[in-house]
Amino acid sequence: MSQSVEFEVSRELEAFIIQEAKLADEGQYLEWHDLWADDAVYWVPLKEDDDPAEKASHLYDNYSRLTTRVKQLNTGNRFSQVPISGMRRVISNYEFFEQADGKFRVEANFYLPEYSIQSTHNFRIWSGRYTYTLSRHEGGFKIHMKKILLVNAIEPISTLSFLI
Repeated sequence: MSQSVEFEVSRELEAFIIQEAKLADEGQYLEWHDLWADDAVYWVPLKEDDDPAEKASHLYDNYSRLTTRVKQLNTGNRFSQVPISGMRRVISNYEFFEQADGKFRVEANFYLPEYSIQSTHNFRIWSGRYTYTLSRHEGGFKIHMKKILLVNAIEPISTLSFLI
């Protein structure tokens, strides 16, 4: 069961989500990676109610796979991200909840324009809803889960080599 959080806590959670987006937008992948807990799950399902154990996902990474992804992005040899896509996330319509286990769930809509010279369509728009599970740690929060429901998730997607 979840309950709404106090105003000050919601501001802290919002600031954390904004910082996470900024690090990804600016290609600061090591700093972005430091925001994740060891039990992290980074998930982009095809449909909201899909079970990743039974259905294919666009992306379903654990902490180890996230570590590999960041290492690949930092080599500068990831063809689909040379040069790094220009991106700026716009995040809105936040909802904040405290869960019975002391973790926080944050949900928000996002709009993400991406410019990439590697794409046949240089400019793409990504949008959907983020759901985070976060916990307090020294100096802020850690991400245990980030689920991204894309508006166009049922379409074939050519690449998600960047971090959405």
